[in-house]
Amino acid sequence: MKSKKILMIIVLIAFIIVIAVVVIKVNDRSNEKSNSTANETNPTINNTQGADKTINSNLSIRKSSGSVEADLNNIVEITDNYFIESTNDVYVNLDEYLGKTIKMQGLIYSYEGAGDRLCYAVVRNTPGCCGNDGLAGIDISYDKEYPEDDTWVEVIGVVTKEKSYGGYIPVLQIYSITEKEEGKTFVTN
Repeated sequence: MKSKKILMIIVLIAFIIVIAVVVIKVNDRSNEKSNSTANETNPTINNTQGADKTINSNLSIRKSSGSVEADLNNIVEITDNYFIESTNDVYVNLDEYLGKTIKMQGLIYSYEGAGDRLCYAVVRNTPGCCGNDGLAGIDISYDKEYPEDDTWVEVIGVVTKEKSYGGYIPVLQIYSITEKEEGKTFVTN
């Protein structure tokens, strides 16, 4: 009788271990799928280079073809509250935002984009996979000189779209860009 109890306990422990392994594998596959879906739609700009990023100096710089006319009476303002959700909505519903005027504040961020171009965006820091290492924002296109990285700015621009890595991303053609006192650099919603 005693050996049957021991055998039952061993079987029960083995069953629990198998269930735990299955749950972990399903969770890993679910995370891989959600990460690949997020990367395909690219609703946020991922900062994988960190503070010591180096950018190839031979890149051409993304520039607007000229000045843009913004509808200053119908501005969509992206604020601190729901910054991530608002910028993601522009990516997900890009066709609905085309031609609309957007006003937002954030940090200037440059990165090496598709087609060997130096691209710029207005971003905020967000939670990422390893703490405070994510970025959310919208790419910008400007016909003048861009401010330096990490400069806090307020931009007003018109939403356009640009082909990037087999899909389209929103790009704000800048109507105005103004340096401001630094605001809320880290957002969670």
